[in-house]
Amino acid sequence: MKTIGISLGNVCESAVYGVQKGLRKTEAQGYNICPFDLMVSNYNGIIECINDDFRYFCDPNCLKLQSHGLTNTKYNFGFNHETPGHANLYLHEKWPEGSNHFINNNYRHFIERYNKRIKSFRKYLLDPNNFIIFIIQFVNEPHPEKNLQRLRNSLVTKYPKLKYDIRIIS
Repeated sequence: MKTIGISLGNVCESAVYGVQKGLRKTEAQGYNICPFDLMVSNYNGIIECINDDFRYFCDPNCLKLQSHGLTNTKYNFGFNHETPGHANLYLHEKWPEGSNHFINNNYRHFIERYNKRIKSFRKYLLDPNNFIIFIIQFVNEPHPEKNLQRLRNSLVTKYPKLKYDIRIIS
């Protein structure tokens, strides 16, 4: 059985933790990036997103460029890595359409990027040969371990054959 660490956020530190602890490979080593690896998530949004099978994740009606960045208003997610001008990523990553690459054409490149990440997430979870270690970091939650049942319920409902554990990082 292959063990794969998948970040659920709340920020990209969870993905970094997975690599540092040897729970998953880097993208250069063959890991397929998943939706929560490089974004700002929240516990309730993650559960809602899993429950409705990512239905509104890439919905242009739910995507909005606000003063603090690109957001999904349905799940209250933030996408700093796709936000125009954030850390000059458009220069470092050589976005073909410049700083507005991910918001141009009704978020076309954003939708392509995240549909691919959602597909990777599903593929990892549906593979019976994988044991998934979900890595999650809570913000402003004094006892996060007591709050995991809702997440577990969502996972067992959507992925009944999934073999997994959840690791909380602080």
